[in-house]
Amino acid sequence: MTGITGKTTLHDALKANPAAASLFDSYGMGCKSCSAGKTETLEWGAIMHGVEVSELLEKLNAQAKTRKKKQA
Repeated sequence: MTGITGKTTLHDALKANPAAASLFDSYGMGCKSCSAGKTETLEWGAIMHGVEVSELLEKLNAQAKTRKKKQA
């Protein structure tokens, strides 16, 4: 994955970065246990939970970038 976008599914975001679960939780998004997460996009999930899409994506990508640096 070259980056997390609004079209990325919740499941794929969690698969790429399991730590994203804590970020979802901080926004009240119970995505890690929701069956809709396999097909629901981050954009739609954010909208449905009243979360600013661009803010969520910025934090998810920053978190993923930090995770990759730690693994290197």
